[in-house]
Amino acid sequence: MKNAWTLEDLYRSIARGWLLLVACALAFAVIALGAFQMWPQKFEATAMMTVEPLTVSSTTQGTGSGVNMETERVVATSSEVLALAAKELGATTISELSDGVVVSVPKGSQVLAFTVTAEDPMTAAQQANAIANAYSERRVANAEAVVADAITFLSGRIAELETQLATTDPTSENTQTLQTQIASLQNNQASLTSTTFYSGALISPAVEPSSSTRPSLPVFVAGGLFIGLFLGSFCALLYGRRRLRASAEEPEVSEPEPVTAKRPMPGIRPTRTTPDRTTGDAKKTNWVPPRTLILGDDRLETGADRSELILPRSGSTR
Repeated sequence: MKNAWTLEDLYRSIARGWLLLVACALAFAVIALGAFQMWPQKFEATAMMTVEPLTVSSTTQGTGSGVNMETERVVATSSEVLALAAKELGATTISELSDGVVVSVPKGSQVLAFTVTAEDPMTAAQQANAIANAYSERRVANAEAVVADAITFLSGRIAELETQLATTDPTSENTQTLQTQIASLQNNQASLTSTTFYSGALISPAVEPSSSTRPSLPVFVAGGLFIGLFLGSFCALLYGRRRLRASAEEPEVSEPEPVTAKRPMPGIRPTRTTPDRTTGDAKKTNWVPPRTLILGDDRLETGADRSELILPRSGSTR
């Protein structure tokens, strides 16, 4: 038996077990068909929203420093945003939204992609749009809260200055200074009060997906056939090697050697004892095998110790 196998040996071993190969391929194809039927269907819907920078000053809104998109991506999946979205959807919990949403940032853009996976296509689209809108509303609400705090602070500062102005001599220099400060703060307060915020636009609302994320039936069947052929080839190879090993371990049955007549040694002739025709005594003579002559239908035997031809009893005379 060879120590190393060639490609031809492998091919022959697999070919001997072709029934096992076909059986494995068909079995795994059937298993793949069953897996396709049992595979859960999931639907994905994606909503795209731009992210604009927000500033407190109305004169610099939208032109300030850039937005940290990684921070905004984390904020988009915060509990505050998901709670607002769950409130808008109604019969949905924050944990369900957290498990089904994934927020990503396309490379080199100021866009957030809200992708929601759900068992129903309409639910996936509604949840994606709700989370995107909730993120935008929450972002604006945070900016408005900052502005409200600033307005409150300015109102208190203006009230303090007006109190000082009321107790100051109108002819003193401090009166003009206090009046200038109060006017400046009132202008800032008015500017903040009239400030509006634009957090971004929903440039691509989520729509109901037409197909699920489950692979198609040909993909399942092709995968089952591939796995079946691979494992079937392996099993057929093992089966072929086992057969070869079993045949190699069987004892060899040698054929019997043909029986041949032993030739006498050169120079020595076999002898036999024959009676003497004249005296009747036995004597040893060199024995020569008789020769057979075939004459037509008659068989004649002659020998070195015979001087005449002996006609066999079964022969016919002519």
